[in-house]
Amino acid sequence: MIITIITLAVLIIGILLSYHAKNEIMEGFGFVLFACGGLLGFIMLCFILFVHIGVDVDIERNQIEHDALCERLEIADSDYEDVSKSDVVKDVANWNKNVYSYKHWAYNPWTNWFYSRRVADELEMVERGQNEITR
Repeated sequence: MIITIITLAVLIIGILLSYHAKNEIMEGFGFVLFACGGLLGFIMLCFILFVHIGVDVDIERNQIEHDALCERLEIADSDYEDVSKSDVVKDVANWNKNVYSYKHWAYNPWTNWFYSRRVADELEMVERGQNEITR
């Protein structure tokens, strides 16, 4: 959010400098600010729309991946030796790291418009309980 507000401020300052400048240098500087702010604003708007359009698909895909990791962890904790326990533990650690990162950036005031809070709220850590998987 703050990044977007700063970009909007640069755009507005550029517009004001372009139209109300007393000399050509300030007018040129205002045009550069206007162009940079406009381009960055357009890119950020496209990115924000892209992130928030497919929220339901992202939630479902994340739930499927979470359930698959829980099942793999359950198998690894059992007596079966067909699953490499180190691979499962590494995959679970990666999942948990990504969940933490996504939630952090979704609630960070600098970047929260670029992440969906609905997706962040639906993400669950994969945890090892005492002989059971907790969600």
